[in-house]
Amino acid sequence: MDNSKSIVKQASILAVAGIFVRIIGVLYRSPLTALIGDEGIGYYSTAYNIYAMILLISSYSIPTAISKLISEQIAIKQYKNAKKILQCSFIYICVIGGSAALIAFFIAPYIVPKYAVFALRILCPTIFLSGLVGVLRGYFQAHSTTLYTSVSQIIEQIFNAVVSIGAAWLFIQPFINGNHSLMASYGAGGSALGTGAGVLIALVYMTFMFLRKKNKMIDESDGIEYIDTSKAIFKSILSIVTPIIISTCIFNIVTTVDMYIYYFFMNYKGMDSVLMSQLYGVYSGKFMVLINVPIALASAMSTASIPAVSGSYITQNFKETRKLINNGINATMLVLIPSFIGMAVLSYPIMGTLFPQKQTLQIAATVLTVGSPAIGFYGLSTFTNGILQAIGHVKEPLKNASKALIIYAMMLSICLFLLPKEWALYILAACNIGYAAIVCFLNQRALSRILNFKIHLRRTVLLPLLASIFMGVVVYLVYHGLFNLTRMVFIPLFISIIIGIVVYFIVVLYLYKDHPEYLSNIPYVDRILRKINH
Repeated sequence: MDNSKSIVKQASILAVAGIFVRIIGVLYRSPLTALIGDEGIGYYSTAYNIYAMILLISSYSIPTAISKLISEQIAIKQYKNAKKILQCSFIYICVIGGSAALIAFFIAPYIVPKYAVFALRILCPTIFLSGLVGVLRGYFQAHSTTLYTSVSQIIEQIFNAVVSIGAAWLFIQPFINGNHSLMASYGAGGSALGTGAGVLIALVYMTFMFLRKKNKMIDESDGIEYIDTSKAIFKSILSIVTPIIISTCIFNIVTTVDMYIYYFFMNYKGMDSVLMSQLYGVYSGKFMVLINVPIALASAMSTASIPAVSGSYITQNFKETRKLINNGINATMLVLIPSFIGMAVLSYPIMGTLFPQKQTLQIAATVLTVGSPAIGFYGLSTFTNGILQAIGHVKEPLKNASKALIIYAMMLSICLFLLPKEWALYILAACNIGYAAIVCFLNQRALSRILNFKIHLRRTVLLPLLASIFMGVVVYLVYHGLFNLTRMVFIPLFISIIIGIVVYFIVVLYLYKDHPEYLSNIPYVDRILRKINH
């Protein structure tokens, strides 16, 4: 199997798992929100944003870094060196991840509102555990297999969902007829416990698979007998990991930045604190959760591409590198563009089915419609960030995300200050699109300078957009036609989505009939194309 097809296959495994994980995440949010309310979701989201930021700083990008470092050693057949990198990575994460967890526990009361402290402290041990899981995932990804990462993610999310709902229910029982904010706080803590339980079970699974497979991953008989010193390996890890972690942190810290800016300006404009948390819960616990479902594909494609792209780049096969990047972007955009059109068109029934809280349904649906283009921009920027890191230009995503974050913070602050507070969530969603679009532009400029790589706008963006718009019209008509006949929501929604997928696929096949190479690397599509051509 050629590299492009192998990457797409591995990305497909990871993407299916990622989408399945996010669907579970969306589904369990509905009963969780019913238990602890939008206020509780707001406290959990506040704590989780800080946890995520600390995780980003300490260990979130470890899988990417380890995958890159080990895959480079495999490409030049220094297998023993790859094993030593793995050993040093465990030491690194124990020191960094353990320290970050302890620091977060003790400073929690100073960095989040008092009702979010309980949830953040419960999340602290998860910072350390996530780092260990990340090292093992990076090891398997370096060997061009995403199966174990995918299974671990699914197991993690299932345990997360079950424990989150169960612990939230248990934790709120003493406060059912008491202080509502205290009940919401303890409910948020129960949800945080679910996050930790999920990561713990993922670590158990990954450790078991590592012990089973560590001697079977590759034939080392023709390897080069070369091992770096521990000092050199730690220096190499730090030189790669640190810029990747910082750039990923800045790229993802936007949710924490917009949280603080939102709370500051809503306080300044005199919004009630409970309403403030409820609305932010709608934005972070509904809108952001939903748009992250399709973005899983871009993250998966980036993860699956890193070993092959790193290997081709380090051997100076730049033509192959450009081909791999091009195929990855094409496959990513073919999914992300129809995803954002579909969510924009069906925002109300999607929100109504998954989050039926009537008091916030309309605003949640409108936020999804306004903010859905962020799916395409975030997906593309996620993929190009991973590619720049894979080819060793780890400082480029850092610089680009920093520039975009400064512009974003200024843009968001000005809009929240000048525009009515009732528009706050729509402003957050719209500015998020702007942030991701700026990162896309800067990353593309960097790839053009480094590799002379350019995105073919017509074939990569315009044709999928045209097919998606046609699909959107069909989906809109089908859904509203069935709704008017049945006065039901779920069945018309399900049927319209299935019809939309079929329509989009047919239109895409027609539009790309003169450029089959843009589709041929996608598993099974090449067989369909051969049958059509014959």
